[in-house]
Amino acid sequence: MKIVKEAEVRKQEILVAARELFIKKGYEQTSINDILKIVGIAKGTFYYYFTSKREVLEAIILDIVEEGARKAEKILKDKSIPLVNRIMMAIMAQAPEFEGSDKIKEELHKVENAKLERLYLRAMLKRMTPVLQEPVLEGIDRDIFHMEYPTECIESILLLGHMMFDCDAFQWKMEDYPRKIQAFLCNAERMLGTKEGELKEFIQMFGQLE
Repeated sequence: MKIVKEAEVRKQEILVAARELFIKKGYEQTSINDILKIVGIAKGTFYYYFTSKREVLEAIILDIVEEGARKAEKILKDKSIPLVNRIMMAIMAQAPEFEGSDKIKEELHKVENAKLERLYLRAMLKRMTPVLQEPVLEGIDRDIFHMEYPTECIESILLLGHMMFDCDAFQWKMEDYPRKIQAFLCNAERMLGTKEGELKEFIQMFGQLE
């Protein structure tokens, strides 16, 4: 068990170092040797954990998904926040907020990295759908939500939210961003089958940014 633990620690050291380098230098400009120097390991040790730099980036993307899911779980546990607000805040928590996240996102949006984008979306849906399922079903039981396909509704909102929150992917102008978010929230009300204006607080918040 001790060996397994030490191996996991070493793997995380590689990921942390690579993530910092990808943010500071960019993915293309970072070499495996750069990572080795920071972690202080031999090339053979690196290849014991990862087959390539690309695989390291994939692991970092999965870490980003996990970070978003943990933030969402923490939000959903706070019963002092109204149920609908909790759910929307949990969905919005999927947007990466760590310093330099734009550099990681740039890799996702490159044409040649379409597989990475799909990896992120698959992992995000797989991780987040069960997290949101319980509060959404609670909303149905409490007659707050009205829908026939709760699982598919969650998946649709997550995918739409990903698109709306990430204006880099579609090269939207920053001044259009608040309106896009307002549109997302209005559509989320309809998909959840909740009463009109249930997300008014969020809509007004983004309206003030216009």
